[in-house]
Amino acid sequence: MLDQGKLSEYSNWKDKLDLHREPIDLRMASVRMARDAERRFCFEVITPQYKRVYQATTEEEMNNWIVAINNALQSAMEGRNNHATPQQGRHDAAGREFGSMLTGKSSSQSGPHGNSYRTDAVGVNRRITVGARPTYTRSSNNSYDDHPTKLLDQIRNKDAANAVCADCGSSTRVEWVSLNLGIILCIECGGIHRSLGTHVSKIRSLTLDVHSFTTDIVELLLLVGNRISNMVWEAKLDPTLKPDAHATRDQRLKFITAKYVDRAYVEPLAPYTTADDALLTSIKKNDVRGVLQAIAQRGNINARDRSRNTHALFLALAAADPAYPASSQPGTTPTTAKAFPIAELLVQNGAEIPSEPPAIPLSAAAQLYIDQRTARATNSRHTDTLGPLPVVSRSTPLTEASNKLQKRGSAGARFAGKVTGLGDR
Repeated sequence: MLDQGKLSEYSNWKDKLDLHREPIDLRMASVRMARDAERRFCFEVITPQYKRVYQATTEEEMNNWIVAINNALQSAMEGRNNHATPQQGRHDAAGREFGSMLTGKSSSQSGPHGNSYRTDAVGVNRRITVGARPTYTRSSNNSYDDHPTKLLDQIRNKDAANAVCADCGSSTRVEWVSLNLGIILCIECGGIHRSLGTHVSKIRSLTLDVHSFTTDIVELLLLVGNRISNMVWEAKLDPTLKPDAHATRDQRLKFITAKYVDRAYVEPLAPYTTADDALLTSIKKNDVRGVLQAIAQRGNINARDRSRNTHALFLALAAADPAYPASSQPGTTPTTAKAFPIAELLVQNGAEIPSEPPAIPLSAAAQLYIDQRTARATNSRHTDTLGPLPVVSRSTPLTEASNKLQKRGSAGARFAGKVTGLGDR
């Protein structure tokens, strides 16, 4: 909400407005479209102390918020008092503010990465979601826009184990997923996963983040799921140590950390076997459980096959879709979307896209996967630089600070790269 020169966030706003955290003083802030965000319609508000990223539901709404916040910060600099509330709606005249509850990162009670959903008094559906993001978007024949629960239902129908949380067994609000672990979680355990960082678990909503799920990710979730994943991550677990649906946050944190960070319950390697060899062997067999097992045993996801010095990612692509002989290649573009779940499992767990061409032939679909991934990674690095924000002191006129803020509207990611947590400080 924009109110009196400040941008405020609220939680528990289905029933009442509870201030979530310290409002942003717009006299010391700037706003722009999020340059390095992989989700659509994101904008960011930057202050000298932190950066906060928000996601609108449409491009028009994103632009309206950017204009409204710019107008509000200019008004704050000039000493004018502008007020906007959710009930006021949109104002189409220049210099007037667009007021409503905005999308943003909230506390854990709103979801693993601040997600909530409501219908306001005038029947407008609002969805909020900000958090860790997948690294690229790949076209798919599946559309979940018209049926937000379609993906959730699809994954639950695949295996009954996916209807309950992988970590506590709860059957309530089991609508969250870890992309790199391939598991379905309840809202409480999802919040614990997210607190551990994206290098441990990449959390998404199965009903709100429908644009995050590519053909490859969906196939990965269908192949792995809670049953297969727990066969790997809980192989040595004493069932009495597993928390239940009524466990406290501390109990969940202790268990989830032991399970995925310490890997305390993973089956040890067989004698005379290395995790890298097990990983490469499972990749060649197109065995997703074996690959997950090797990853859990700390196999190197960037390992190379010694016989031909071939990167694990290339092996995964070739195993999933062997290339035709050069004389009978059907064309350069595949006619249907081909899923590469094991390659996606490697990438979601941090595998790099090799810069050199593969030593083995790849199919047209596999090459398309590489091309799209490489293009997305390249685009994410094309950011400009951002100088330090002005410091307003008693000796610095507000109009001077306002001018400085206006001059940095096209800023980029040097400052953003130094700031982590998206405002969690």
